Amino acid sequence: MIQALRETGKRSAGWLLSRTSDLYSYRNCVFVLAHMRCGSTALANILCSRGDISGYGEAHVRHDGPGALGRLAINQMRRKGWRPEARLLFDKVLHNRHDADAQPEFFEARAIFMARHPDESIASIADLFVRLGRQAYDTPLKAAGYYAERTEALARLWTRFPPHRRIGILHERLLRDPDETLARISGRLRFTPPLKNEYISTAASRERGGGDPLMSGLYNRIEPALLRPKGKSVMADLPAPLRKRANEAYLLLADLFEERLEGAVI
Repeated sequence: MIQALRETGKRSAGWLLSRTSDLYSYRNCVFVLAHMRCGSTALANILCSRGDISGYGEAHVRHDGPGALGRLAINQMRRKGWRPEARLLFDKVLHNRHDADAQPEFFEARAIFMARHPDESIASIADLFVRLGRQAYDTPLKAAGYYAERTEALARLWTRFPPHRRIGILHERLLRDPDETLARISGRLRFTPPLKNEYISTAASRERGGGDPLMSGLYNRIEPALLRPKGKSVMADLPAPLRKRANEAYLLLADLFEERLEGAVI
């Protein structure tokens, strides 16, 4: 009962705040839409270190209708990630429950999609949850189920954004050549000035589900040296149908990322 009242209060406050300024429009948003352990925290840190973007990382806001952006702003205020002078609102969305009911206006935002190979992602997700002592995705089987569902959802979301408002980034490419990748993002989504490979990792991006609690605070830029050789494979231990599903979902999304726009590979 208390939780329901709190949720109702948040929704009411978010709706009221969203009516106070033209800032609370999805056209004034930039999102990272991804799955866990794909490098999204580093990219979010780069974006949120700019003075024209308000945010810090994953806000866990449901983008399900009027008031969502007001709730996003309130969340940023509570987590000390709010910039009242900014012209863009940021959120990182890693779970289907937060964008499954997105309204048409949601797809007016600028969207950076990210993905990582399933074997590496699944192993990293399970390892993270074991190290944090959390049970949600602490086995390769649980992590693979999440990965497949989220990656399939990302492919569906991709088709709903206008081509000039979206770009797809693979984890390996971001780490291998961060400067070139950031230049591609800047050009496609028209960031002025362009994104730079530098950031400040705030506490909010590392705590309470905001981002990467293990590595984010150790760096202030994306280091190509962090692209390490693959560790032990976990895919062989998964049921064959789930393994096939995860691989096919990744390959479909990677193929969508390579679509051509005006004669150039994005």
